Amino acid sequence: MASQESLLSGEIRDVSLESRMEQAFLDYSMSVIVGRALPDVRDGLKPVQRRILYSMWESGLHPDRPYRKCASAVGEVMKTYHPHGDSSIYDALVRMAQDFATREP
Repeated sequence: MASQESLLSGEIRDVSLESRMEQAFLDYSMSVIVGRALPDVRDGLKPVQRRILYSMWESGLHPDRPYRKCASAVGEVMKTYHPHGDSSIYDALVRMAQDFATREP
């Protein structure tokens, strides 16, 4: 990124569109990988998994309580934390329920 001084001085530099797009895509992809795809070292959960568990806890979905449908948990997560779509929430919820899908229980 250009320095603050060069931005204020009005200096215009020619930059290859290809190299700039390559750098921007790399920056964005690394941000997505670190922010969403990699599990946190502290608890091993991805952000979407943490949101699901917290939302289930807040809405009273505990193991000793009566059964509720999966859609209620997904709807609560969508309403509170992730208003973009339900497919990633469903995928994460199903994956958490499958003990063979994770290395550590």
